[in-house]
Amino acid sequence: MAHATPKRCRQGGCGKTTTERHGYCEAHQDQASWGSFQQQQSRKGKRVYTTKAWKQTRQHVKNLAKCLCINCLTKPNPVVKSGSICEHIIPVAKGGTEQLENLSFFCDSCAKTKTGWERTRTVNEILKRYAHTAIKLNL
Repeated sequence: MAHATPKRCRQGGCGKTTTERHGYCEAHQDQASWGSFQQQQSRKGKRVYTTKAWKQTRQHVKNLAKCLCINCLTKPNPVVKSGSICEHIIPVAKGGTEQLENLSFFCDSCAKTKTGWERTRTVNEILKRYAHTAIKLNL
């Protein structure tokens, strides 16, 4: 049986070669485990957003918001801006649910601002600032 041709390690900037099927040299072979990658993704909660149920919920919220950023519409000087992100008002990591009362539709800039701001805030502070954007209030 012929030996495998040595190929460059998949780790960026490594430069070493390997004949392993996973494509990593001995120094980086710990990164070859697909199972650990899947575990990391599920721990981070990213797999939830690829499920059929979440995609349907997101589309429902988008339709209820008429594809507009609810946060921009409810500011003191309202701006009509297209939304693109279905956002949890109270993050799941802080006890938020997938219920419509906890979902809103934001534009990219509002979602980014909210996500950065809420990291160091309590649930009450988040509700005080963003409860008005709940999708049920806008029906």
